[in-house]
Amino acid sequence: MPTCSNCSAALRAEWKFCIYCGTPVGAEADSEAIPAAIRPESEPRPPLNPLAIVALLLACVGGFPALIFGHIAMRQIKRTGERGMVIARVATVLGYLWLVATLVLLYSAFSG
Repeated sequence: MPTCSNCSAALRAEWKFCIYCGTPVGAEADSEAIPAAIRPESEPRPPLNPLAIVALLLACVGGFPALIFGHIAMRQIKRTGERGMVIARVATVLGYLWLVATLVLLYSAFSG
């Protein structure tokens, strides 16, 4: 049974990567076959968009302004290539949910 060249763990023949340390195994060991999560970083990752974080915090606190910050963050992320698109989308959806909940509560308070 082959062993990993990095961590000396026992490997199966069908494995393309060591499941313990992520080192490529066999003929597929070129840099093209290495997933981005395992590949050593040659260039730094783009920063996380701060407005996406602010939008998520507002959405967690319960504010519908999160949808405004979420939309602005998504626009900035598309333009600059920063990370945080999923965070901004989640915050925007939660902001819309808070807006609907606020409108329903206001309607029920004033209608009866």
